[in-house]
Amino acid sequence: MSDDFFKNLQDSINNKIKGVHASVMSESKIAMDMFNVMTPCYDLNRILSGSLRKGIRSRNLMGIIGPEHTFKSSFMVLCMVNAQKEGYKPVIIDTEGGCSGDFCGRWGLDVDNIFYIYTPWVDEVMPILAQIKETGEEKLVIGLDSVGGLQRLKAYNDALTGKVKQDQGLLQKDIKAMLKLYLNICINQNSIGICTGHYYGDPNDQYTPEKIGGGNAMRLLPSILVTLKKYALYEFPNKQKKSEKGDIIGNEIKATTIKNRGYPPFQDAIVNINFKDGVNSFAGLLDLAMEANIVTKSGSWYSIGDDRLGQGRVNAEKALEENFGNEIIDKLDEWLENTGYSTYNEQVEIAEQMIEEEIKKEVEKPKKITGKE
Repeated sequence: MSDDFFKNLQDSINNKIKGVHASVMSESKIAMDMFNVMTPCYDLNRILSGSLRKGIRSRNLMGIIGPEHTFKSSFMVLCMVNAQKEGYKPVIIDTEGGCSGDFCGRWGLDVDNIFYIYTPWVDEVMPILAQIKETGEEKLVIGLDSVGGLQRLKAYNDALTGKVKQDQGLLQKDIKAMLKLYLNICINQNSIGICTGHYYGDPNDQYTPEKIGGGNAMRLLPSILVTLKKYALYEFPNKQKKSEKGDIIGNEIKATTIKNRGYPPFQDAIVNINFKDGVNSFAGLLDLAMEANIVTKSGSWYSIGDDRLGQGRVNAEKALEENFGNEIIDKLDEWLENTGYSTYNEQVEIAEQMIEEEIKKEVEKPKKITGKE
């Protein structure tokens, strides 16, 4: 009986509602046909997908938020690099002029095969996205850097006349409509969207909605939301005293998922970016291997069984990658699947719950009546 019900409902919807294709889930392209693009770091893949070898799943819009100088734009470009290598077509909408050819090329993008648009106006981003949707092209990776850099063209035109008016939330409404279309393209065209947003204020402070460029829409509409915090990466990170840590040789980025529709959120990962060598794709895997009892530590020495990796974290991480690369990734992926191990961050979840309450209060607050009744 259920088969007849499904068939009759499918025929009814497809015949009467233009543009909709209904089917049994196992035959639905949107529900079943997806691909994964790896990020530049295996541990980041883990918190996004639960697997070291996957990463960002298609038909998703990922938001990357953090304070200034936390490598948000770099993260976006690095994810697009892997997608481009796998044959997916990158599109960059640049609202701040930061995605220069030198910048993108330095992280590995082939600048001869990127479609690039610069505009700071949300009024222009909407029709740009509409044209992308109209092509129907699939397997795109669309980067928007950044949502916080968008402005309404009308605000500029008003400034030209000297009659500057209050925004009254119109920019936020336009950004919300734009992000809805952006997400729609990702879902319907089997693509990936990656947008960045500024987090204003003290990075140690609790997150508050008004501090994210793009407002509440930047929280609500991306299907994945990642926050970044930056710390100094020292030459000798295992030393206890700061005076003994040596020179700063890069940045350590702590990435936390505060929203994820494809995998449990509130997970932490570490990404190390060395000024000389670039991204350490194996960052975090030494600790993961120790959690899985694959790697053991005795004093300052790290070992796998009878094989010594080296003395000190830096040497051990290097040996792990060079001598046990694919083998250790396979073992860790199997362990993750069997155990469901996670790096759950309870403090972040509590902070997010407080934010949701603040947003709810703001939405429910009575609106002031202006003008004549």
